[in-house]
Amino acid sequence: MDYVFGSQGELGLKEPGSWSSILDLSTCFLLSPESVEIMKIVREWTRASGLPFWNGKNYTGFFRYLVIREGKQTGQRLVMLVTAKPTSGPVRAVSPRQCSPELRAVGGPTALPPDLEKPFTKLVHHLDRHASSIVWGINPLVTDLSIAQEIIPLKGEPWIEEEVNGLRYKITPNAFFQTNTLMAEKLQDTVKNFCGDLTDKTLLDLYCGSGFFSLALAPGAKKTVGIELDSEAIACAKENAARNNITADYFVNAAEKFSAGGGSAFGGDWSIFNPDIVIIDPPRAGMHPKLIKTLLEVLPPRIVYVSCNYLRFLEEAKELLAHYNIRKATALDLFPHTPHVECVFQLERKP
Repeated sequence: MDYVFGSQGELGLKEPGSWSSILDLSTCFLLSPESVEIMKIVREWTRASGLPFWNGKNYTGFFRYLVIREGKQTGQRLVMLVTAKPTSGPVRAVSPRQCSPELRAVGGPTALPPDLEKPFTKLVHHLDRHASSIVWGINPLVTDLSIAQEIIPLKGEPWIEEEVNGLRYKITPNAFFQTNTLMAEKLQDTVKNFCGDLTDKTLLDLYCGSGFFSLALAPGAKKTVGIELDSEAIACAKENAARNNITADYFVNAAEKFSAGGGSAFGGDWSIFNPDIVIIDPPRAGMHPKLIKTLLEVLPPRIVYVSCNYLRFLEEAKELLAHYNIRKATALDLFPHTPHVECVFQLERKP
């Protein structure tokens, strides 16, 4: 879950239709009590720190986002505090022996700028029993994103693990992973069902993230390939495959750059993969128009489309249904207390 700081010290979510008005939350029904406590601790700590909050209108300030990731099956929690780049000095990794006694006591092998070491050490102490991993994320850009360009571990490893249907997944601070583990298991089962028998078939997983779907399906397929633009997610996918003893190939690339002809495996020739089944799980904005064009050129026998924005899927279906029929469809509530649902569609190529 990502929470944004307001310029007056608010911590919560943006009001609908607004990028500058922040709802200062006292609780959140989407999180565990432990994660709500983390949010309260961080709010009080930031307000007492004396450091400024980010102002999105003039791009000044320090505190920007709070990211909390929790493994429901493992009990592990990762906390990332996203800030602007500090102006008081560089951050550098050092050996545990070189960092301050206070930070060394809580496991932080990092040399912080002098004005940040004391408050950050206090934060780690406050969160110590609530989080297995605490990191400081630096976003020097003015873009309004909770993604960090630089990640500095303050406690533990800069990642956690989650278990879904018997598979162990590594989750890093920036990489996408399906929310709501218990419902994500049902989503994974649904995609398996919609893919059908994978014996002697090649599976192509577009927007594959950390391998959430492809790793669960790969043991039954002849060949499995995952494509994802986020290099951090692909690194996780490869590690997740290794730790679960699963064979799958993963490539860093934009899904729309894989065209129907010419190029290498990294450049985009789909004929190399010759997929029998394509899983598509795009962001809310949907597929890139070039990817739709490629799908209609390649015409894989079956497409399993996972959509967190069914209105966007309906727009894309206007083109896809010239060559495909929707054979199955279902909706899953991965986002309780919100109007959003996750939809899964099975599209079969017309004879």
